[in-house]
Amino acid sequence: MQEPSKKIKILICGILPPPYFGHSMLYKMLMASSFPNAFETKFLNMQFWTYGTHKKVTIEKLFKMAKYYIIFIGILVFWRPKYFLYNSSFYRMPYLKDFLFCSTGIFLGCKLVIHDHGQYVRELDESLTGFSKASLRWMLKNMAGSIIMGEKVRQDYEGLADQAKLMVVPGTVEDTKEIMIDSPKIPGVINVLCFSHMSRLKGVYTAFEAIPIILTGRADIIVTFGGPFEDQEVKSCLEELQKNYPGRIRYGGYVEDVVERTRIFREADIFIFPTFRDVFGLVLLHAMAEGLAIVASREGTIPEIIQDGTNALLVEKGDAKALADKVLLLAGDHHLRKLMGQANRRRFEEMYTLEKYGDAMINAFKQIDALDGDVDSINLSHTFLF
Repeated sequence: MQEPSKKIKILICGILPPPYFGHSMLYKMLMASSFPNAFETKFLNMQFWTYGTHKKVTIEKLFKMAKYYIIFIGILVFWRPKYFLYNSSFYRMPYLKDFLFCSTGIFLGCKLVIHDHGQYVRELDESLTGFSKASLRWMLKNMAGSIIMGEKVRQDYEGLADQAKLMVVPGTVEDTKEIMIDSPKIPGVINVLCFSHMSRLKGVYTAFEAIPIILTGRADIIVTFGGPFEDQEVKSCLEELQKNYPGRIRYGGYVEDVVERTRIFREADIFIFPTFRDVFGLVLLHAMAEGLAIVASREGTIPEIIQDGTNALLVEKGDAKALADKVLLLAGDHHLRKLMGQANRRRFEEMYTLEKYGDAMINAFKQIDALDGDVDSINLSHTFLF
């Protein structure tokens, strides 16, 4: 009698909430999907990230790095996973940490799969010189695969990695359809929602610039913001706008609770996401799941998520006038808002549910494993010779 094949062992190196942000929520969804049942998995919860210190080196982070590194080595040596899925940041300072972990894993005989949440590998490569550049290219050459969030990301890897090793797996968010909340639309008001990190890169100043045009264009519009402030300057700008337009600009704060977030989305009529720097933008999926009409900037893989003119409207980055004009267009056409909202809900169900995500991640690893059959040794002949 043939012995059943053993499940592939996979170590997942990531972060789980709290804090609540794109990467942590995506790993929460991964562990809630069918993926952990398809493989034998362990999760190493590497809690480095906070909103306040995400670009800073601190003593606390260094101690955490040492602790996680010891745990990481222990798992590789004693549990012996075939693959480790690692969320590489592709920013200069944290890249040094990432290379330490990834190179150690490779030299200990575990196969690296990079989980690229959209961290701009091309920009990192162009910013590095000497040993740092060589180490990045060596790591990419010796990885078993990279899971990317859209087809557009492929071009970032051109000349750096084998395109066959790139597996496109779009993100997901929890479907809030079954959450029962008594949260009706505000009668006689069109509520425009901007819900993300309140930062320059997320386009908050574009939204601020568009507000006077929007609010003078129609007296029945209010604007709601939600998310943590990048700094005091952003907070002060919002407070100044609130003084200039009393009662018409609301701020919901940093929302972690799923029920409260759902309530905020359900009170909205139009969702805006004028981001400058996003490969995917999971917050768009929240708006799609709730059936909202969307106006977003043309950035990253957003044009792959959004079908311009069908389920949303796209504008160029930084174009506050175009953002305001699209919002006013939707505000003046209830039928169009309804059609776009319905199209968004359908697209979410077809493309971005937890079930679809789990299946896609399983298939990605199966393809990586099939490609990786004869790549069992480190490519030492190419080590740092670029």
